[in-house]
Amino acid sequence: MTDLTFDSARLDVRDMDAAEAFYRDALGFQRVFRYDIPDGVIQMMAPGGKPPGVELTMLTDLVPNASPTEHIAFLADDVPAWVERIRSLGYRVEREPFTIGDETMAFVLDPDGHRIELKHYA
Repeated sequence: MTDLTFDSARLDVRDMDAAEAFYRDALGFQRVFRYDIPDGVIQMMAPGGKPPGVELTMLTDLVPNASPTEHIAFLADDVPAWVERIRSLGYRVEREPFTIGDETMAFVLDPDGHRIELKHYA
């Protein structure tokens, strides 16, 4: 057997251009690939343009339904600065930075309401 390595998490989106703009402009991700398929588009965005990342999926007749409790977490060097960057671009901050033990974290929402956790370990 070989080792397993995390590659991506799928997020369903309504508008691929809006989703790409959020992950590119707010989080600094780059496109890894984009596949235009008969019933939609699948596109991966990741830090540095290499997996692991998020696989954005837009399909005809698919209505994204973001979970109110599930989230994807990314490590951030300066959580408050990232939150201000995201807010300045007009995206929603769901929970301002806070600290628990040795972790500082905050939650923001992408255009489809997916919860994104920004986290820093002291």
